[in-house]
Amino acid sequence: VGGDRFRKMGVELIHHNRDYAVVGVFEILSQLARFHRRMRRLVREAVDRKAAAALLIDYPDFNLRLARRLKKAGIPVYYYIAPTVWAWRPGRVQQLRRYTDHLFIIFPFEKKIFRDAGVRHTYTGHPLLSMVSVRTPRDRFRRRHGVDPHDHMVTLLPGSRPSEVDRLLPAMRKAVERLACDHNLKVFLLQADHISETQIQSLLSGSTVKIRVISQGERFDLINASDLVLTTCGTSNLEIALLGVPFVAGYRVSSMTFRLRFLLKIHRYSIVNILADDDVVAELIQDDFTAENLAIHARGILDQPAHAAAMRRRLAGVTRSLSRDGDAADIVAGRMASDLCNAD
Repeated sequence: VGGDRFRKMGVELIHHNRDYAVVGVFEILSQLARFHRRMRRLVREAVDRKAAAALLIDYPDFNLRLARRLKKAGIPVYYYIAPTVWAWRPGRVQQLRRYTDHLFIIFPFEKKIFRDAGVRHTYTGHPLLSMVSVRTPRDRFRRRHGVDPHDHMVTLLPGSRPSEVDRLLPAMRKAVERLACDHNLKVFLLQADHISETQIQSLLSGSTVKIRVISQGERFDLINASDLVLTTCGTSNLEIALLGVPFVAGYRVSSMTFRLRFLLKIHRYSIVNILADDDVVAELIQDDFTAENLAIHARGILDQPAHAAAMRRRLAGVTRSLSRDGDAADIVAGRMASDLCNAD
């Protein structure tokens, strides 16, 4: 299972990862039968091809079940990016101990959790540390895209799943329309790979502000050149933090999924705030995710340089805690190669 980059590298894809782009408990339940068919196919392929090992990456609701079936079939299971047992469903720790041969973790505070649970694990540092890089200097990028020195450059990251974009982009659009009433704005939107141009244009139709759509190829250059990012909670928060750009995070799910929030063990949602154990960035969740609230917090950043500078310093402090010697992918590959060679 992989995406377009895997395919370009010559990897044979049994399934494309866009087929798994579902978020929310009830949204997943609606596709349960389809997921079970895919899982049976993956296990069958692994057994028929006599796989030396399986490397499962993230996606715990699917991958923990897949791990159990692969383990039962006698295939060693390695798991990269641990389920967030510190956020909810802590019982999954026991599944990891039972069904994985080795777990690779990306957050430093996870070490104690899995050590205490008896799960074999290695801390790799966060993979984004070696992935986030800027190719075009900030000033050059801004000039190339017509951003004048007196303009405020605002970027929208409404998510990578169609359902996220539908729920988040309308409020983001209205927020920048409010800001444009008293700010010189240049607004950009980063279009995720699995989001169609038709969906984006439908949601932007009739906007009173010109919103320029930028492809994933310029992702880090775009964020780096921005004065402010309005984004969904998720991996993007760490990317933005690593580039030192102030942002406002938010999220909305279906009302039925949101009713299950009592199951969560956390009271913060952005990973930046979780790592800091403090409110470094504003979080606007569910009914609080409105154009009015987005605009209020955006103005606090755009109109108060001291506040923006303080946020940049705090973001730098958070990201420093994620490093370790070596590239995360090399650490994973090295451990697997060592285990498989010793097994022979």
